[in-house]
Amino acid sequence: MFTWIKGNTNTLILTLYPNNITLNSIASTYFQNVRWCMIGIDHKNLKLALKPVTKEEIELGLVDREQLHKVSIGKGYGRISNKMIIKEISMLLEQPIDGLKIYAIYDEESNMLIADLNSKIINKGVN
Repeated sequence: MFTWIKGNTNTLILTLYPNNITLNSIASTYFQNVRWCMIGIDHKNLKLALKPVTKEEIELGLVDREQLHKVSIGKGYGRISNKMIIKEISMLLEQPIDGLKIYAIYDEESNMLIADLNSKIINKGVN
């Protein structure tokens, strides 16, 4: 019996590098119209959340500016550079991070991209 493997054309994938979080093309579509996001870590359940923040939310003071992280959108990817977040995730997972790929879902109700840090796909830096 065959076990079917997930394809990546419709799968939301985040790749964690020592300096940044990279979103694949599908995941980055949720950030196409924003340039900022908020990042949250659920230490107990090992989840990472990325919440897009609109310009209007910033101007209306609905978010704390100190919690904003710049989202850079390229051709077919998104990137959030933040060594401190990666270091915190590395300590939480008790492993070095260099190319750690994790699956994510987009929760429409909470308007957040949520990655389960338990759903590791591959980590180039660890054998």
